[in-house]
Order: sequence, then structure tokens, then C-alpha cells
Amino acid sequence: MMVQAFSQLKRVLGERGMSVPELRRRLEAQGLSVHSKTLYRLIKDDEPLERLNLRVAGMICQVCDVPLSRLIAFEKAAPRIRRLSLAKQQRLDKLMDGNNEGRLTPAQHRELRGLVREAEEIALSNARKLAGQHRTLSAMHGSEKTS
Repeated sequence: MMVQAFSQLKRVLGERGMSVPELRRRLEAQGLSVHSKTLYRLIKDDEPLERLNLRVAGMICQVCDVPLSRLIAFEKAAPRIRRLSLAKQQRLDKLMDGNNEGRLTPAQHRELRGLVREAEEIALSNARKLAGQHRTLSAMHGSEKTS
């Protein structure tokens, strides 16, 4: 089973309310000149990374105050679409209802954020799988048309 690396920069910047130009300015303030195209390539979270400049990654981690494991996610190519377990989905639904009604405790808010994060990661992983399958099928059909 193949392992692929995916950038999480888009999510990291979103959590910090930071744009790519702002990140570039902060990197340059730290003495690292980075081309904007490099950073915009790292924003793409639906395509596996083919290469990564570790110096740039290290500076991004330093500026955003995250470990490398938050910037880059490694995933095994799984054959099927993933889902939250039934118990987790039911708990998520209950917490979301409570949140909508404004009656969650701080601990329940943390639990809700964790379940939402897990559901987002599953959705993103599924989207990557589907996009990859679509690209594979499109390439196969494209080669059939030219044959």
C-alpha cells in the first residue's frame, strides 16, 4: 500500500486567519526569501506532494508555530471511502444540536471541535481519493480516445 504526503498549509493558515501573502511577508521577515508560487503550491490540499523543501517547511512551521506533522499529513491509499463510526456520528449530532441551542459546556465544545476536525479530515481524505480516481479514469479515457 502506497503512502502519500499532503500539505495541510491551507488548514493551518485558515486556523490562524493568515493569507499566503501574509505568510510570505513573515517568512521574509525571518530572512527566508520564498517565491509566492511555492507557497500557493503548498495550499493545494487535494493533490499529493511530489517534493518539499525542508528549509521552507521548517520556516513555515516556525512562523505558524506548528510541528511538521500538522503541516504535512501522510495517508495510505485506502481502497474505500471512510466514515465516522455510528457512535461518533450520533454524538456529533447531539453535540451540534446542543451547540445550536447554546447549551454546551466548555468540555463539550472541545469534544465537538475534535469530532468536527475528525469528520473534516475524513471528508478531505475521501475527496482526495475521489479526485485521484477521477484523474485516473480521465487519463484512461483520454488515452482510449487517442488510441
